[in-house]
Amino acid sequence: MTNPSTSGSALYNRFLTAFNAGDLTAVATVIAPDFEDHHPGFDISGIDSYLAALRNAHETLQIQAELLEVLESGDRVVTRVRLTGKHVGPVLGVEPTGRDVAWETTEVWRVADGAFAERWAVDDLLGLRTQISPEEDNVRVVRRVSDVVNARDYDAMDELFSPSFVDRNPAWSVESLEELKGIIRAAHEALDFTANLDALYAAGPDRVNMHITFTGRHVGTFFGVEPTGKAVEWTSLEVYRLEDNKVVERWVQADTAGLMAQVGVPLPQ
Repeated sequence: MTNPSTSGSALYNRFLTAFNAGDLTAVATVIAPDFEDHHPGFDISGIDSYLAALRNAHETLQIQAELLEVLESGDRVVTRVRLTGKHVGPVLGVEPTGRDVAWETTEVWRVADGAFAERWAVDDLLGLRTQISPEEDNVRVVRRVSDVVNARDYDAMDELFSPSFVDRNPAWSVESLEELKGIIRAAHEALDFTANLDALYAAGPDRVNMHITFTGRHVGTFFGVEPTGKAVEWTSLEVYRLEDNKVVERWVQADTAGLMAQVGVPLPQ
């Protein structure tokens, strides 16, 4: 008969209590000396290396674990765990951000002689990397740009754009944020438009790509054409370059010709 105190579930509960307390001495009482940890991207051999990995997790992520589910069969214990913490040290090549993080892991543990001898684990490291990535900060800034434009809160753009901002656009190129505000304000007055995000994603450490469908109505003079009241729609592909969480440069390729045709602006033959 299995000793309840050394069953896989009981061992895991002892491990979890010690882990959350950061008590590596107590953790060592349930881990075999020749413990093997199999993890996508890296493997760990021996209890000393495993304890060092746990110590690093506490130091860099202030990590805590919550058991969501446990199944036991023979010498195997399967666990599903929610991990939470705060990013206070270098993780996955990313310097500390101070952000709260949360992700899940699924583990299979093998028990031998009253201790864990082996583990296989799959963590949502992509989810963790996304939460601490500086690229996500850039995406949030560009999303905020869209929000303040739709709100017609032009002054709020000051905190999102660098003083050295330059706009690259075949229809116009501006050398300052004030010029861009003027163009957006005039477009709002003429076309009463809303920007609808179709896609928004990081394209590198300092780039964010955005695809937009604009919808509106021709309510003011546009390229010399008096208001027609027509509904209008056009698309734009935009690339933003950011430094220190501010937009410093933008490239725009919009269907300006299609928009002009919708409101009756004469186009070159």
